[in-house]
Amino acid sequence: MKLNNPSLLWQTAFSIIARFAGVGLNFAVAIIITRTLPMNEAGMLFMLMTLVTGISLFSRVGVEQWLVREVAGLPEQGLAEAQLRHLYSAFRLLLITSFIFMLIWLAISPVVKRNLFDGDIHLGLLWVAALGIFFFNLVMTNSAFMKAAHHISESLLIQNALPAVCMMLVILLLWPFFPVYQNYLWIYTLSVVLAGLVSFYWLRAWLPSLKSRGAPITRQSVFQSSLPLAPVSYFAFMMLWADTLMTGWLLNNEDVALFTVAARLSFVSGFFLGALDATIYPRLLRMHKQNPEKLRKFFWQATLLVAVVLSVVTVIIAAVGKPVLAVFNEGYVQAATTLVILLLGQLVRGLGITFSFMFIIREQVRYLNGLLFVALLANLLANWLLIPQYGIEGAAMATLAANLLLTGGVIVFFFKNRLLSGYA
Repeated sequence: MKLNNPSLLWQTAFSIIARFAGVGLNFAVAIIITRTLPMNEAGMLFMLMTLVTGISLFSRVGVEQWLVREVAGLPEQGLAEAQLRHLYSAFRLLLITSFIFMLIWLAISPVVKRNLFDGDIHLGLLWVAALGIFFFNLVMTNSAFMKAAHHISESLLIQNALPAVCMMLVILLLWPFFPVYQNYLWIYTLSVVLAGLVSFYWLRAWLPSLKSRGAPITRQSVFQSSLPLAPVSYFAFMMLWADTLMTGWLLNNEDVALFTVAARLSFVSGFFLGALDATIYPRLLRMHKQNPEKLRKFFWQATLLVAVVLSVVTVIIAAVGKPVLAVFNEGYVQAATTLVILLLGQLVRGLGITFSFMFIIREQVRYLNGLLFVALLANLLANWLLIPQYGIEGAAMATLAANLLLTGGVIVFFFKNRLLSGYA
C-alpha cells in the first residue's frame, strides 16, 4: 500500500512542525524547572501541573470531543454561523461544569496536600491553583474548535505551544520570585490564566460575528451529547497520567520528578501521535459523512502512516535517551530504563489510534469505553503491585501492560464488529 495522498502527508508534516514547536517550548520549561528547583520541589510543581490538566479534563465532560465531532461535519452553507453557535454552546456548559469542579478541588485540597505532595505544599497556593481549571478549559476548547474548523496548525499551537510560552514569559517577568517560597506554584497558575485569555486571539476572525451565531444549543442537549464521549478522553488521560498519580501516592516527590521527566520525554512520540490525530480524525469524520467511498483506502493509509512514524520516533528517542535526560540534570539519568519502557508503551498505544477513531465515527463508543475502563483498572492494579517492588520502573511497566491490553482489545473488536463494512 502506498501513501499516495499528498494532502494527508503535507498536512501531517505541517501538524508535526506545529506540534514540535510546542514540544521544544515545553521541554524548555521543564529544563528551567529541573535546573532551578530541588528535585522534591520540581516534583511538586510537576504534580500540580498534572492535577490541573486532569481535573480540567474531567470538568469538560467530553465537550471538546462533541465540538470536534459536530463542527467538523457541518455543511458549507452557513458554516461560520453554525460553527459559532456550537462554540458558544460549549462555553455555556463549561462555565457551569468548571465552577463545580473548582469547588470540588477546594474541598479535597487538604487530602491532596497530604497524600500527593507529602504534606509539603502550602494549602493556600493549592487553592489558588483551582483557577487553572477554568482557564485551561478555555485553552483546550478553543484548540478543539480550531481543529474542527480544519485549522490544524493553529489548534496544535494553542494546545501545546501557548501554555509553555505563557509560562516562560511569566517566569521571565517574575524570575527573582520564582525559585523561593513555593512561588513557582502561583506563577504556574498565573501562566495558565494568561494562556486562557490569549487563546482567543486565534478566534478573532469568528468573534466579530458572534452576535449572528443564532440561538445556542441548550446546555442539557450539549451535556447529553457530550457525556457519552467523555469516557474516551477520561480513560485515555488516566492511562497516561495514573502512573504519575500513583507514583506520588506510593513514593515521594523526588520519584515524581524522575518519573515525570521520563514520561515527558516519552510523550515526544505522543506529540507525533497528536499531530497525526489532529490531521486524520477530522478527515475521517468528513469522509464518513460526505465521501464514504474514500474512507476505507484513507483509513489504511493513515494506519500505516501512524505505524511508520511512531516506530521511527521510538527508536530515535530510545537511542539518545541518556544524553537528553542529562540535559535536565545529571540526577535524572537514573530514569533511562523507565524512559525506554514508557516509549514502548506509547508505541503500543499509538498503533490502535485509527482503530479507536472508527468506534467513535460508527457510534459504537460503548465498546471503546469498556476496553478503556478494563485497561485503566489493569493499569491501576499493576501500579499498585509493581511500584512498591520496582519503583518508577514498575509504573512504566504498568503502562506498557495496560496499553498492550487496550490496543489488542481495540483491534479485536474492530474486526469483530466490522467497522469498515459499508465503505468502498
